[in-house]
Amino acid sequence: MNRPLARHLARLVHEAYRSLVAYGRLWTWMPSDPLAPPGAHPLERVRPDIPLTPVERALDQQLSDLDRLG
Repeated sequence: MNRPLARHLARLVHEAYRSLVAYGRLWTWMPSDPLAPPGAHPLERVRPDIPLTPVERALDQQLSDLDRLG
């Protein structure tokens, strides 16, 4: 292989590598600050004075059964 062709091939490989590194940085970027602090889910029950609906009571019963198993 002659030198100019080898040089062009090396440059092509180097540029492909740099492109893949930049693409990887784009998709693996992690923010330095958390976006939102962990907390209650927005649909979590916030009014304990309102009685549970029948569906909520059934779910509460199912989840209580799971707690007893664990």
